[in-house]
Order: sequence, then structure tokens, then C-alpha cells
Amino acid sequence: MTTKRLIYWIIGIIILMIGVGVVLALMLGGKSAEPGTPQQPVTLPVSGTATSSLQIPDGSAGTMTITDFEGGSLVTNDFVNNGTTIPDAANQGRYLLAGDLGYCLTNEAACKAGGITDFNIFYDSADQSFAVALLVEPIGRTRLVMETFLARTLGVSQPDMCRLNYYIGVTSDINSFFAGKNLGFSFCQGATKLPE
Repeated sequence: MTTKRLIYWIIGIIILMIGVGVVLALMLGGKSAEPGTPQQPVTLPVSGTATSSLQIPDGSAGTMTITDFEGGSLVTNDFVNNGTTIPDAANQGRYLLAGDLGYCLTNEAACKAGGITDFNIFYDSADQSFAVALLVEPIGRTRLVMETFLARTLGVSQPDMCRLNYYIGVTSDINSFFAGKNLGFSFCQGATKLPE
């Protein structure tokens, strides 16, 4: 490798690191300035494989009230205590509704929720936000399956889902074109149209 090529690689890596830092700063920067635009909270977990079956809770654990992105209240099924959701032991107040925590080495079954590997759904009780990572292509189809799962788990309508504090994203190793964007729920205003 020539010295000139090495310098280009180093500059490229520096620019990439700055870009990642800017994206993270924007994602973790708090409430969006535009009304009706969901908050963009969390970093996205690692990729998964195809799912075989969905375990959708029946909502028999009761109800709970969460705050929507405008500060109003939204009554949902108690998705935290439904027997499927698991607490994230590494992040107090954070819960995995579906997918894999990604850090269990000894008891992997204890780190999986909902029998799902196509997407991860996290709930952060501190700011009452949801972070969704789409983990397999086609991401449009994966988003539709995730939307059905989340609507049934929460027991809310599509208009109510649009009121949630949420971020739906994909990592660049899954789809570099859509990485770093809040893709939104397909049925909400401003959602990104995805290939199915």
C-alpha cells in the first residue's frame, strides 16, 4: 500500500468516526423540533437471522399508562410484566419486548424475548421511548411484521402507535442506504417508504 493510499484510508476513517459521532449526537439529542416527529433515542443492536414464530403476549397482565411524544397519556397493555418482555440487566429501566439482548454468553435463552430474531424492540422507561432495530432484509416486510407484533403487544391502534416516542432504524451492515434514518411506522405521517 502506498503512502498516499494509506493517508486516504486514515482520512476516510477519521471522517467516518466524525460522521458516526454526529449521527449519535443527533439520535441522543432529545425531543425533535418538529411536532409529530418521534424522538430518536437509542443505538441499534446487532443483526439477527430469520424468525420462525412470533410469541405475541395476550395483554392479560393488565394495563399501564405511558407518555406520548407530545406529553399526553396513552393507555397500553402492561407490556413490561406480560411474561414475554425481559429486563435488560445491563441497562436499568430498559426492557426487551422482542429480539435478543445480544450480550449473553452463558444463558442465551434468558436474553431473548418473543421468539423473534428479525427485529429488536427495546423500551426505555426513563423517557418512555421505544427503539426498534430491523435486522433482516427485506426491511419493508420486517417492519410490517414488527408493527403487527408491537400493536398486539401494546394493545393500541395505528394512530396511537404514531403518538409513541420511537425510533425505527437499521444498521449499515443490513442496509447502508437506510442506515441512520428514523424510518417510522409505515402508516404514520412522514414514514420512509421501504422496499418489500
